[in-house]
Amino acid sequence: MKVLIAILTLLTFSMSGTYVQAKENQKQPPPATAAAERQLWQSKGYGHIFEIEGQSVKVYGYTKDSLVPFGKGNIENNGDIYINEIYDNTKTQEQFNAPRYLMGRFVNGSLTDGLGYVQHLKRIDNLPKVKYNGFSNDPVQNFEVFWQSFEENFSFFPLVKVNWKEVYKEYRPKVSAATSEKELEDILTQMFQKLNDGHSVIFGKKGMIFSKSKVEREEFFEANSKSMQRNVEDGYMKGAVKSKLDGRIVYGQTKSGDAYIKLIGFDESDPQKIDQALAEMVQDLANCRNFMIDMRFNEGGEDFFGLKIAGLFAEKRTLAYAKQARTGGYEQFSKPTQVYIEPGAKQFSADNIVVLTSPITVSAGETGTMALKALDKVTVIGEKTCGYFSDMLLRLLPNKQLFSLSNERYTSPDGTNYEQRGLPPDEKIMIKQADIAAGKDPVMNRALELLKKKP
Repeated sequence: MKVLIAILTLLTFSMSGTYVQAKENQKQPPPATAAAERQLWQSKGYGHIFEIEGQSVKVYGYTKDSLVPFGKGNIENNGDIYINEIYDNTKTQEQFNAPRYLMGRFVNGSLTDGLGYVQHLKRIDNLPKVKYNGFSNDPVQNFEVFWQSFEENFSFFPLVKVNWKEVYKEYRPKVSAATSEKELEDILTQMFQKLNDGHSVIFGKKGMIFSKSKVEREEFFEANSKSMQRNVEDGYMKGAVKSKLDGRIVYGQTKSGDAYIKLIGFDESDPQKIDQALAEMVQDLANCRNFMIDMRFNEGGEDFFGLKIAGLFAEKRTLAYAKQARTGGYEQFSKPTQVYIEPGAKQFSADNIVVLTSPITVSAGETGTMALKALDKVTVIGEKTCGYFSDMLLRLLPNKQLFSLSNERYTSPDGTNYEQRGLPPDEKIMIKQADIAAGKDPVMNRALELLKKKP
């Protein structure tokens, strides 16, 4: 899966460029900007400490035993906090051409993201005194910070049924002052691959190392993705398709006159660009009453993008899902923030909607599918999604190696957590290699049948 294409928009530190502010924050004044005042703010969950002095911001990652500088940036007059430099040794920002990115909007102890989700912080007087402070290449220190970061923040130990304390007992004796950098990375890799978590990643000097192993159907879709998409355009579409947002949105009409909308990725953070593209699509497909939304190749990105797609069809404000973060023990989480679909300014008039999913429908593609599934008239078909829902919490080791982990929990409107399990379709339909070779798509065929039903 090409999660890397959307990786910066998936990171906890990369929030959307506009805000659907939580109601409790909308009427609060902008943050104080007293140039001489130094403020320290510690998050509840997430392991962040912000040091704000005038418009300068420093960010630290902390555990009960460690305090590691993460990066630096600035806070603007409206409270937007930007990170201009991460101190990692792999220069991730340069790799992904992201000279700065938005953490969120900070107002009076709250950091709000593009969904209106709020991280709460408390004012502290001093940076904590800890056992491991600052940067160090000591292998033991780096092992301890890595293990403790997961111990305090990872959301799914009960789900994955891994005893992390036993993992410590197994691997801690393997690390000493003589352990090489490569040996340490191998040990940390073996540890976190026991979790099989989609958003836990080690950013190594030779590339990214993933916790999650791919399953057969993921590999099947990755190998056949281009052929499957070509078969749809050649065999099912009436005329040429149109493309918006550099190919993230592709749409047209099928030979039967139904609307076909393919959503390749949600890695666009400019809401104005998204709104313009969606408005043009609504106009182009205005004569359609039945809609097929193909999410099978969606590589993720911004959750709010998926909400805007659902808003094209929502007749009323509708609960999409809830989001919360781990704040204490393995089962201690923040109060769930309910995330809603708001009816869009531009909308379709739909009789039937069929959503197509696959094992490479991932992350924001999954939350977008969950939002669509909450609407009336929607049927989801295909195969279950990948099971990557939590945002990626970025952390830095004392040796400046960047890594991420899942520290949040998304639940459907009925309270179900689909992390690692994937969101199941209403009707399971599998495509085979022989279908692809013959130019056929049984999922498309079934979608067309479902769209014929009377509203």
